[in-house]
Amino acid sequence: MYQVSKTAGAPLPADPDERAMQAINALAIQPLTSETVYRFSLRACDDQVDRDGERFTADCLRALAPMYIGKTIIMDHSWSATNQIARVYNAEVVQDGAVTYLRADAYLPRTESTQPIIDKLAAGILREVSVGCSVNRATCSICGLPYSSCDHRRGERYGESLCVVELSEPTDAYEISFVAVPAQPAAGVIMAASNRKPMSTRDLDACKRAIEIEKIRFTEVSND
Repeated sequence: MYQVSKTAGAPLPADPDERAMQAINALAIQPLTSETVYRFSLRACDDQVDRDGERFTADCLRALAPMYIGKTIIMDHSWSATNQIARVYNAEVVQDGAVTYLRADAYLPRTESTQPIIDKLAAGILREVSVGCSVNRATCSICGLPYSSCDHRRGERYGESLCVVELSEPTDAYEISFVAVPAQPAAGVIMAASNRKPMSTRDLDACKRAIEIEKIRFTEVSND
């Protein structure tokens, strides 16, 4: 999730190809055309260590990809129907050098009310994103035990090794949100320094391993 060459990408071409339109129309209630939709692509999350001392494994990203197809894109992890902006119609895992990341392709209708959003996407104003999901396993990178069942603490070094919480076995993908301060600097339209305090070393156990990853992070940022 971090410190690799982070490029905020440009939106995809305005005229989707036939395959993309088939995927979009599989989600739409009424048929849409290339003239009535706007596409853009997101680097949703990757396998680098974030500032909370956590990282998705590459296998976790591969399992998350199909879960995100059809999921909504919202603002600030606010789970409200009125807050929906776009929808993911395709998701795939991409290898970028030594980094593995999850790419999500999304669409929204071209209407008078959505034009301000399209303008912000094209101008790079709406750019940073974070994901909301849950995972079944959170493992200590030092000893391989479930994190919070050992005495190791994320962000601390043990010999030459940095303790990291490795997130795997996703159980659900909720949404992708546009946020001002995401956890992964690289995440955004194809997370910026965070002032959030580190999460408690026992928080994952308290959440019973069901980590609403970025929803929790965003709440912490808002409360700082």
